[in-house]
Amino acid sequence: MHTKLTSMRLIPAFLTLLLLVACGTTPPTRFYLLTPEENARGNMVLSSDMVVGVGPVRLADYLGRPQVVRRESGNRLKVEEFERWGGSLETNIGWVVAENLTRILGTESVVTFPWERAVVPGFQVIIDIRRLDAMPNSESRLTALWRILGDDGRKILAIQRADITQKAADASIEALMAAQSRALATMSEQIAAKIRELSTD
Repeated sequence: MHTKLTSMRLIPAFLTLLLLVACGTTPPTRFYLLTPEENARGNMVLSSDMVVGVGPVRLADYLGRPQVVRRESGNRLKVEEFERWGGSLETNIGWVVAENLTRILGTESVVTFPWERAVVPGFQVIIDIRRLDAMPNSESRLTALWRILGDDGRKILAIQRADITQKAADASIEALMAAQSRALATMSEQIAAKIRELSTD
């Protein structure tokens, strides 16, 4: 009888210990980057003295955090505490667009903001990211307003809206990041097409 009572007293202590162990175990944090389109190629080479500047890139407030954000519904977001960007998202987007433009326009003269004072871009691309969402239906949605400036940033040459949806291979964060990268590649193609048009005027 005494042994049975002792065992019953030990059960709550054992359960408490299990709970403490479970609470002390956290999932590993994973880090992600958006990437340029490796196969992006264009059929026009800009003149060697033409510099394209990308940036600044501005983000909607809800994206300005280290964690990846999923959109669960039209008005509800989910912050993925253990799924994080591998650096500044603004910087990452600027670099991805610049690399895409380098490949599409066939020029190495693409710089990202902020550039050196001695550099005066012939075209400056400013990007406002309004949505960059991992959607519940395994889609990625990009909504952005981009502008091309000339005359050392004093003249608006073009202003357009990008609204792009890309289907992800599955619902994983990694697949959704790949879809977001493809959405940025599509927007880069739109920007490159307008730069081509402006450079031949």
